[in-house]
Amino acid sequence: MKPWSRARKYGHCHRALLTTLALLLAAGCTSSLNLKTRTEIPTPVVTRMPLVMGVHFDKKFKNYVYEENSEDRKNWHIDNSASRIALFKQVLPSMFKEVRLLPANKAAQGSTVDAIISPEVEDMQLALPSETHSNLYEAWIKYNIRLYRPDGELIGEWPITGYGKMEKSMFTSRGKGLNSAINQAMRNIGAKLALGFSKQAAVKQWLAGRNADNAYHAEVTP
Repeated sequence: MKPWSRARKYGHCHRALLTTLALLLAAGCTSSLNLKTRTEIPTPVVTRMPLVMGVHFDKKFKNYVYEENSEDRKNWHIDNSASRIALFKQVLPSMFKEVRLLPANKAAQGSTVDAIISPEVEDMQLALPSETHSNLYEAWIKYNIRLYRPDGELIGEWPITGYGKMEKSMFTSRGKGLNSAINQAMRNIGAKLALGFSKQAAVKQWLAGRNADNAYHAEVTP
């Protein structure tokens, strides 16, 4: 075989190898995503209210998973259920004298709680740097917080929206970037819940009624 023929043969092999590697890299960069988030929630520094608060996580809240299967986001599956539960288990005890986990949004007979909090996932939106032409991974999470009397009567409800972002770098994978953005959004929700609970109109009205009732009983008790 002539030298130039051998070189041409090896050149073809080299190009074939590069093509194979490119295909493998492309396969590894598909739009599919399977992510289980991990969130670290700090304990809020707030004054505890003298209340025994029940908390109920229904099946829909516990099992919610962000899923999308579109042209740009094929087979996206993001599970932040553990982070969601951890948020409320971390934040609520810093807000109230005592917190009790309940199986329903109505206190069982013999269970003495002042009220029951039951959260619901309203919405979750995510953005990639390539989609927004920015340098950020972003997350928006919206919860609806419901407050019930021990008998199950609704006292009031209000939305809480958390926002988080993470700057993209050459070492930031898509999963890591989204996890960090979701983590920030969850921390944002925790802070808003702790600082804003007593400022809600329905909560203010309920607390005023409790205070008036306690004052009345104090006056009539010999």
